[in-house]
Amino acid sequence: MNYGEVVNRFLTRYKLILGVKEDVKIKIRRYKTKTAFVDLRSKIIYMNRDLLDLGEDVIEYLLLHELLHIKLREKHHTSQFYAILHFFIPEEKANEIKEKIIKKLIEINRNNKR
Repeated sequence: MNYGEVVNRFLTRYKLILGVKEDVKIKIRRYKTKTAFVDLRSKIIYMNRDLLDLGEDVIEYLLLHELLHIKLREKHHTSQFYAILHFFIPEEKANEIKEKIIKKLIEINRNNKR
């Protein structure tokens, strides 16, 4: 899978849908415990490289999640944040994705301790 193409496709799509006008940059790196996070000042979204192997649904979830922080200019998870997130990714599906992510992070950390 070409991560760059998939990430850019979702970035373009959700920026348009959410009306995010800012120039958002993506940096993909390996992290032991982080999934993805955003620097609200620089508008850089950092994504965990090891999680991108889990599939397009995970990439979409992580990217949408971080873009919502930019859109709402809010680092916390408010009821509005979850309402928008679950409009695009239903809560049950989001929970399945989070479970896949947690399992992968546990695996990464087990392998790093050996």
